[in-house]
Amino acid sequence: MQGYNTYQPRLFSYVDIETLIPPNHILRKIDRVFDLSFVRRLTEPYYCSNNGRPSIDPELFFRMVLIGYIFGIGHDRRLCDEITYNLAYRWYCRLNLEDSVPDHSTLSKIRDRYGEEVFESVFSMVVEICRKHGLVKGERIITDSTLIEADASVDSMVPRDPDLTDEENTSGYREDITAPLPSKKISNKTHVSSTDPDSSLAQKAGTPRTLKYKVHTSLDADSRVIIDNKVTTGGCHDSTIYLGRLEHIKKKYAIPLKEAVGDRGYGTTENLKVLNGKGIKTYIPLFSTRSGQNDAKVAELGFIYDKGHDRYECPAGKYLEPCHINERAIIYRAKSQACKACHLKVMCPIKNRKRGMARCIFRSLNQDFYEEQMQRMKEPAFQDALRERMWKIEGINAEAKNLHGLKRARYRSLVKVQIQAYMVAVTQNLKRLANLFFGTFLLNIGRILNILAKFKLQDVFLYNSGKNLKLTYKIAS
Repeated sequence: MQGYNTYQPRLFSYVDIETLIPPNHILRKIDRVFDLSFVRRLTEPYYCSNNGRPSIDPELFFRMVLIGYIFGIGHDRRLCDEITYNLAYRWYCRLNLEDSVPDHSTLSKIRDRYGEEVFESVFSMVVEICRKHGLVKGERIITDSTLIEADASVDSMVPRDPDLTDEENTSGYREDITAPLPSKKISNKTHVSSTDPDSSLAQKAGTPRTLKYKVHTSLDADSRVIIDNKVTTGGCHDSTIYLGRLEHIKKKYAIPLKEAVGDRGYGTTENLKVLNGKGIKTYIPLFSTRSGQNDAKVAELGFIYDKGHDRYECPAGKYLEPCHINERAIIYRAKSQACKACHLKVMCPIKNRKRGMARCIFRSLNQDFYEEQMQRMKEPAFQDALRERMWKIEGINAEAKNLHGLKRARYRSLVKVQIQAYMVAVTQNLKRLANLFFGTFLLNIGRILNILAKFKLQDVFLYNSGKNLKLTYKIAS
């Protein structure tokens, strides 16, 4: 028989919200592992102790913000609306059905009051909690960066020097015969955004050149827990801040860093030499192998380097001796008389200098280092480390963008985007921590059930009762 639902509104309903939240809900998992009571002590200096009306509870503020990042709710107004009618959100915020939700404007004011320092402290606290539970060893660190769209348009860019004349401002214009109006060339050196000056022009292959920020993420290679999340302008190159961030991580957490893994954006000669000098093993490809391949091309042409005598031997049996050293290379030069009398001078692949007939070869000062690194790059362990880097940290960046709102900056200015990056990292770390606890809990429940099975129990049932899980059973007669 077909059923029919009759709806009769009730004047009063008595509901225990606690019983409506499933035991495996993500908010319940996070609530078990992350106690937010510490934020009251953390934010106490930002309030007057004996004057003014009471503020929104700082713990309530952070619970609301966490919900926004966990579920990818990008706007404060929408966040407040969803907390109003979502029972799980109300439960996590410790709000009863009759309690009012703070206004969205309050969230903006509190965020500006706390600033970057408070959010960094919350991020550091989560990392310490993960570390206490064995999720942060710090021996192997993987680093990568990702570009995020700034909340500003390219059309907002104006000349950095407003005193320049129109002709000077448009000196970079490129005349296009087919177009009715000239197209303007702009760069980070000449122009800046009037709405978000901290952002800068940047692009990745296959994407348009727009205003962006860049997030430099470092995580523990074993647990994928984020231990550093630094935001810079989009035009900042990866290699420029790499050593500084690794040193910051070592000092802040006192970790025994032994291995560093990254892509070729971090593989400058200076970075690799400094890390190797500190006893840190690197799995980072060379930023450019052009200089390293230079000597290999010379060898293919028949010029053999004699390391014992530090000289090159040409196909005709003549020698090129070192004659000059500049900032980048050693110049090996043949004698002019030998080149003039050589029967192979017409077919010699090495070009002669403008003055005289002597041939020259340039050997990089770091050639031995290049050859050592290129040989390491072919090793199976090196290739395995790069594959591990790809699926671990690339997956973390994809998760941050697609699920937690890091694809685009929610706010303007470097400080506020840094706050956004910290909270996304907090969310991802709490997910790693919650899954660890939930997996351990299920494993222990399975062990208990296996033990009870030996006693021939009947009607074994595990169910959720408020905050706790209860187990009921009957003893077989």
